[in-house]
Amino acid sequence: MRAFVALIKREYLEHRGAFIYGPMLLLALGSLAAIYGVFGTDFRGEFSGSLPTVLRFYETAFALGAAGWLVYLIIMLFFYYGDAFSADSRNNSMLFWKSMPQSDLKIFASKVAASLTVFPTAILLALAITGVIAYLPTVIASNFLGGFAPPTLGDTLSAWFNIMVSAIVLFAIALLWYLPFLAWVGLLGTIFKRWAIPLAFLIPAVIGLFERVVMRNILQEGAFWSFITQRFELRFEDLDFEGYWLAGQPWNGLELATLMLAGIDWIQLVGGVAVAVILVYAASEYRRRYILT
Repeated sequence: MRAFVALIKREYLEHRGAFIYGPMLLLALGSLAAIYGVFGTDFRGEFSGSLPTVLRFYETAFALGAAGWLVYLIIMLFFYYGDAFSADSRNNSMLFWKSMPQSDLKIFASKVAASLTVFPTAILLALAITGVIAYLPTVIASNFLGGFAPPTLGDTLSAWFNIMVSAIVLFAIALLWYLPFLAWVGLLGTIFKRWAIPLAFLIPAVIGLFERVVMRNILQEGAFWSFITQRFELRFEDLDFEGYWLAGQPWNGLELATLMLAGIDWIQLVGGVAVAVILVYAASEYRRRYILT
């Protein structure tokens, strides 16, 4: 168990630039942009005498920030899987970790574990700070804008808590939903190394094109391509985030979490996780048999 934790720590140390330093830089730029938006722009003529509260705008900004950080996390993990599954063989550190000894499957499992725990936690911490940054402009603006009332501290903390709860559930579901796609990139990274990322798109595209040729209808999507495109879209049955926002009700994190858990296609999610396990195992077997042996 200690060796497995050490492997996860190694992944954190080797890839903290994308998941720690990158978000820190983005948060610093966001803070500067928020402060400049307050002091560098004159809002007096536009907002004076209106907007009894801006709680809804705070919730909207925070929720959009959560969506943005989720997209950032998925993109970074895509490149992480494309690189991490072959990085050991490039710098010979794999020989060191084999001397412990640790199996290739355990090494790959540590990479997957890091991508599902340590790295998302770092992004969620960045999201929590984003909630503070989203409130700063309203506090500063209330000092000089007539008729402009920022939300109370209690309302803000309640909104922050509810959005964080819903974001944690959304992040967890999204990570498991996209895990087979990430594992696919990891398998290609093990075999083709730095060519994994373009091949991750090229191979399915070629299969989809071949399917159209076989069907003798280049304009009609085949079953494979239709499944891939539908599977790539994360959807929740009976839940429309835009409609939920337009309803005007306060953000309820527990209610949203329940709706997401009830609306996800659990069969596809569990099946996707099973496919990811198979792909990671296949990658470990390939590396055990053909790389540095």
